[in-house]
Amino acid sequence: MKPSADKNEYVNEDRAILYDMVIKNGSIIDVEMERFVKANIGISDGKIAVITERDINGAKEIDASGLMVSPGFIDFNSHVDGNEYAASCIARQGGTTTLGGERSLNGAVVKDIAENGFVINHGFFISPPYTLRDAVGIKSIYQAANDKEIGVMIDLAARFMESGAFGICFPLELIPGVSKKEFIELSKVAAAYGKIVNVHLRKDGPEAISTFDEVFDVAVKTGARIHLVELMYMVGMGGVMGKALELIEEARKSGIDITGDSGMYDAFTVSIGSGVFDEGWESSYKGRGYSDFVISSGIHTGETCTKELFNKLRKNSPATLITCFVCDSDAVDMAAKKDFIYISTNASDGPCYPGAGAPEMAGTFPRLIGRFVRDEKKMSLIEAIRKITILPAERFGIKDVGSISEGKNADIVIFDYDKIIDRAEYVNKGNPGAPPDGIRYVLVNGKIAVKDKAIKEGARYGRCIMG
Repeated sequence: MKPSADKNEYVNEDRAILYDMVIKNGSIIDVEMERFVKANIGISDGKIAVITERDINGAKEIDASGLMVSPGFIDFNSHVDGNEYAASCIARQGGTTTLGGERSLNGAVVKDIAENGFVINHGFFISPPYTLRDAVGIKSIYQAANDKEIGVMIDLAARFMESGAFGICFPLELIPGVSKKEFIELSKVAAAYGKIVNVHLRKDGPEAISTFDEVFDVAVKTGARIHLVELMYMVGMGGVMGKALELIEEARKSGIDITGDSGMYDAFTVSIGSGVFDEGWESSYKGRGYSDFVISSGIHTGETCTKELFNKLRKNSPATLITCFVCDSDAVDMAAKKDFIYISTNASDGPCYPGAGAPEMAGTFPRLIGRFVRDEKKMSLIEAIRKITILPAERFGIKDVGSISEGKNADIVIFDYDKIIDRAEYVNKGNPGAPPDGIRYVLVNGKIAVKDKAIKEGARYGRCIMG
């Protein structure tokens, strides 16, 4: 073989191009044209080099006959933050890119990913309520920042924007001390750089409705693009999802640039010591209480909560995860069907290790495709795939991913549509990290990271990505 005009390709004596990898005979999900295409894909140097009906050759070949070939799924709202177990769970369910930093931003982790790669591609937001407040010495989640501290945070936020952060995240419920002034001034920084502002509302349930005005006002005053995270876990209880979606639609019609995301499960998992359970939390979950909570990490994993155990853990082990079965089962349907709502995992929030946490980390995307689309026929397959590929890629400014197109990164999921289904369960029912059925291959930057549920040992094909 001898090099062709393109140094990344090689030519046999019969002039047929030999690609690094070829995916043959699959049904490609074209999320840009919203159609299915029967074609072969040639991959070179981690990029999609060609999509063609012609027969092509590769040093490695995957026969995708009878299988769907999709862009890699984008987990744009997670808390992976360098945790390889969490990233492996996401990869096995088809995730090839994740965005984190919403709870913390560890420079050593970012440096390691940039230098040594990672299980999947990994980018970061910057979180004023955590990272920036900590940098200026604010230790209490209830303390408001003064003008000087806000000024320093503005300067730091600008540096992070210039260094490639994908946006700024405000988990307002978890850090009650964030004032509206801090919210506004730091949102101006994101707006100036054309970056997104992620917002976790100040309250859950019926009380959340009154907090939308603050978010809309910040959007108007700053011109920031807003994304509301974890709507299922904020307004998916107490019968208020419908009203919340109406408010978002009205805001969009008024010119506010706002989207949101939802999980696919009707329970949420959070650290027991967070602001979610500050005094008066019971009003958010009327008719529900301690017996609807299950401990999801630590020595009490799997136990149903009691008032005594709840208070003990909140005081002595505030990082302990607790799963709250307080959501409305129809709220997932209501949110997911809206074209301005994408699907996220919220994976790895809090302690993250085998046997702990929630099934969303391992099952969100297969649950969307296998249950919501195929079994329940609540949405078309292409609509669903768009919500976890091209739409978040465009919304968050993630370059070179989100579709199967020539020149894009070869982040690809190959799955059996008839068999794909989630197998992860809550800790009181099974294994929250159980891999799904039906996903045959996951390629990250053109290399096989997952094959038939198994992560390739030592695979670190993901990159540190920049906004």
